[in-house]
This record gives sequence, C-alpha cells and structure tokens, in this order.
Amino acid sequence: MRGHQADQDGRGHRAREPELAVIPWADGELLDESHERLDEFPGLAVWWRDAERGWGRNKSEASRLSLRDQIDFQNKPRRQFPTPPHRVVYTKSGQHLAACRIEDPNAVIDHKLYWAPVATVEEGRYLTAILNSQALTEAVAPLQARGQHNPRDFDMHIFALAFPLFDPDDVRHLELAALAGTAEEIAAGLDLDPAWQFQKARRITREALVENGIASEIDAAVAALLADAAGTDDVEVASATVA
Repeated sequence: MRGHQADQDGRGHRAREPELAVIPWADGELLDESHERLDEFPGLAVWWRDAERGWGRNKSEASRLSLRDQIDFQNKPRRQFPTPPHRVVYTKSGQHLAACRIEDPNAVIDHKLYWAPVATVEEGRYLTAILNSQALTEAVAPLQARGQHNPRDFDMHIFALAFPLFDPDDVRHLELAALAGTAEEIAAGLDLDPAWQFQKARRITREALVENGIASEIDAAVAALLADAAGTDDVEVASATVA
C-alpha cells in the first residue's frame, strides 16, 4: 500500500493526506499475472487476473499492450522507484499553479502532476517558492493555452522562464527557501476540511499567505530573481518529469 498523490491533493506549500493505492511493485519490477511472486499476495492476485481479463476484453483492437504495459507506459511508474527522499510536485493545469514538497517515501505521483527529485529540503523550498509565486504565474501566462475564461495548462511552459538551479552558497536562494519554510508552516496550520473541493482549499491557502504578508515577500524575491536571470546569458534551467 502506498500513498497516492493526485492533482487535487496539491495546495500551495502543502500536500493533502494522500489516498491509498496498491502498487504491484516487487523485486524492482511491476508484477503481472505471470510473475512468480504474484500469488504471495492472494487478494492482489485475484484482482489483477480479473483486471487483466477485463482489459483484454475492452481494450481497442489496435492496442497490443497488456494491462501491465499500459500501466507502465513510457515507464511512468518505474521512473518513480526507488523513491527519492525529497521531491517537488506541481499541478499541470489551472488558473493558479500549486506546488509542494513530498517527503513521504511511500508516495507515488499521479500522471496529472509533474515531479522532480531535489537534493535537500532547502532546494525543495526554493523551488516551491518560485513555482507558487504570483510572479511566475504572471510571467508564464502568455505561454499558456486559454480555456473559456482563463489560462489553463502550465505543463512544461514554466521552464521557458530562466530561473537558476538552487545554489546553497547563494544568500538569495537561502532567503527564498526560508520564506517558503514560513509559508509551509502557515499552510500546515490551516484547518482545511477534507470534504472541500480542491479549488476552495487552494484559494483559502493563497488568501492566508497573502494576509500574512509572506506571499508578497516571496513574490518580490522571485520577481527579482527572474529579472536578474533574464538578463544573464549563462543560466541553468531546472526540469521536471510527468508522473
């Protein structure tokens, strides 16, 4: 059993308690009906073989993929193992990007979230400060496809913006990470009803950060960082992986 982090679980600077999911992963590979270890888990074995039959009956005639191949298409689950100790996730779409750190070693990331491993807590906070900032949202808006009323897809557009990789010797980076740490504490202290729609939870989190003043501090620091990076030819750019 593993925690499953989905698109609706992300709030700015805070992850929701994940749903539980069964991931048939053992000995460095995904199990299927032919794997010798599958019968060590009788409930899973019954479910998996029934699911295999259902997949075979209902998949398109053009598909040659088994259920296991479909789940592991482009190695999306496989790339998450072994699980990095520190990860950052962000939402693929929406009017406001929401990013947070994941430290749960058992969590798996849903395909509607992008994720990246980071080396330290400070690097993760630095990155979430940038991703959650209004400064980044405004800078990336011209690159986004638009829905009926608002920009919608962030995807990899955020990496068209030049912002430097985390440097633990750069005071500005450390200050931004510290601001994100404060934002995490504020977000963690909010009483968010699990029954709320994720849009409401994200809005209330944003409003709390604005009211505290930490949001404006982060925005100012990120805006300065983006402005400096845009005027520099030699800028390293971070990257992420879709789950």
